[in-house]
Amino acid sequence: MQKNQTLSSLGLILLVAGQLLPQLDFSIVNVGLNVIGASLHANTAALVLIVALYGVSFASCIATGARLGDRFGRRKVFILGIAGFALASTLCAISHSISMMLLGRLAQGLFGALLMPQILATIHACLSGHKHNRAIGLYTAVAGLSVALGQMLGGYLISANFFGLGWRVAFLINLPVCVVIIALSFKLIPETRASQVSSMDFKGMGLFTTLLLSLLIPISMAEQWPLLWMLLILCVPLAYWLWQTQMHLEKNGEQPLLPPSLFAIKITRVGFLSESAVTFCYAGYLFVSALTLQQALHFSPRLSGDSFIALGVMFFVGSMLSRSLASKMSYFKSFALGALITLIGFITTAAMMHHYNSAITLTQLSLATGLVGFGNAFMLTSAFRIALSKVPLHQAGAASSALNTIQQGCFALGTAVAGACYSLFLTHGALNAIGQTLMVLCVILVLISLKVVRFKHQRQSDSDTVSSR
Repeated sequence: MQKNQTLSSLGLILLVAGQLLPQLDFSIVNVGLNVIGASLHANTAALVLIVALYGVSFASCIATGARLGDRFGRRKVFILGIAGFALASTLCAISHSISMMLLGRLAQGLFGALLMPQILATIHACLSGHKHNRAIGLYTAVAGLSVALGQMLGGYLISANFFGLGWRVAFLINLPVCVVIIALSFKLIPETRASQVSSMDFKGMGLFTTLLLSLLIPISMAEQWPLLWMLLILCVPLAYWLWQTQMHLEKNGEQPLLPPSLFAIKITRVGFLSESAVTFCYAGYLFVSALTLQQALHFSPRLSGDSFIALGVMFFVGSMLSRSLASKMSYFKSFALGALITLIGFITTAAMMHHYNSAITLTQLSLATGLVGFGNAFMLTSAFRIALSKVPLHQAGAASSALNTIQQGCFALGTAVAGACYSLFLTHGALNAIGQTLMVLCVILVLISLKVVRFKHQRQSDSDTVSSR
C-alpha cells in the first residue's frame, strides 16, 4: 500500500519513547507500593486501587483514543496525550492523600489511552515493507521489555531518593521526557488521519467504565463487602444494558466499543477468554509478588525491581521464539505450553519465598519470575492470534481495539482479585497469603487452559466428522 508520508528514524524513536511512558508506569508503581502506602497511610485495598484504577481508565478509553486520532489527527491526539500524561504524573508526584493519588492515576490511564493507539496507527499509515516490519519489531520488543525496565527504573529512582523526593521522583521523571517529546513531535512526526472515521461510542465507554468500577470497588474492599453488595448486584443489569447498547449501535451500522458480531465467532470468543486469563493472572502475580517482597521479605524498592528483570527479559525471549513455535505447533498447543510454564513459575515463586524467606536471593527469584515471563509470552501471543485468526478483514481494527479493551480491563480486575485474596489470607501470614493467592490464580489459569484445549479437540473432531462424510 502506498504511504502518503514518511516517518523518519528519529520520529519512530519519539513514538517509542511515548509508548514507554504508560507501559513503564504500570510496573514502576509496583516496586514503590510499600513506600507509597506508608507515605499516604494507605491499606492494601488502597494500594490495589492505585494500580487497578489506572487499568480501568486505560481500558475504558483506549478505543475512543484510537477514534479521536482517526478523526482529528493522530499527531495532535498523541501530543495531547503526552501533555496530559505529564500533568497527571505531576498530580501523582505531589499527592499528599490517597484520594489525590487515585485521581492522578485515573488521569494517567486516560491520557495514556489517548497517546498509545496513535503510535501503531502512525506506523501503519507512514511505513511499508521492510521499514514497517522493523518498526513493528521495535514496538513489540519495547512492549516486552517495558515490565523489566519499569521495575528496574522504579526501584533505582525510589532507592536513590533524589533531592529527598523518595517515591515521588518515579512520577516526576516523566516530565522532562514529555517536554522533549512534545517539543520535537511537531517536526518529526507527520500528521495522519483515517480516510473513514468510526463514530464515538461514549455511551458504551461510560457503561463499560461503570461496570468495571462496580466489580472493582467491592472486590478491592472485600473486608467491607456487606456495605458494597449493592454495587456488585448492579453488575448484572449494567452488563445487560451494555450488551443491548452495543447490539443497537452495530445494527444501525455504527462502530460499538465491543462489537457483538465478534463475540458470535466461537474461536474469537475463546481467544478473548484466553487473553483475559493471561492478563488477569499476570497482573495479579506482579501485584502480590511485589507486595510480598517489600512487606514480608523487607526488600528495598531497588531490590524488588531487580527481582523482575528476568521476567521482562524472558518475556522478550519468549515473544521472539513464539513466532517460530507457531509454525511447528498450533496456537492452542502453544497457549497450553505457555500456561504450563507459567503455572510452574507461580508455584516456584510461592515455594521459594516460603522456603528461603528473607534469605532468598535474586538468582533464586529470577528462576521463578523468568519462568512466568517466558510462559506468559507464549500465552499472550497465542491468545492474540487465536482471537484474530477468523476475524473478517474489515473488522480487524475493531477486533484489535476490543482485545485491548478486554486486556486492560482484566489487568485491573486481576490486580483487584489478587489483592483481595492476599488481604483475606493475611491472617495466616504474608508468605502463606501469597501461596494461597497464587494457587487461586493457578486454578483460574488451569480452568481456562482446559477450555482452550477442549475447544481445539472439539474443532478437530468436527473437522474429522466433515471429512468422513
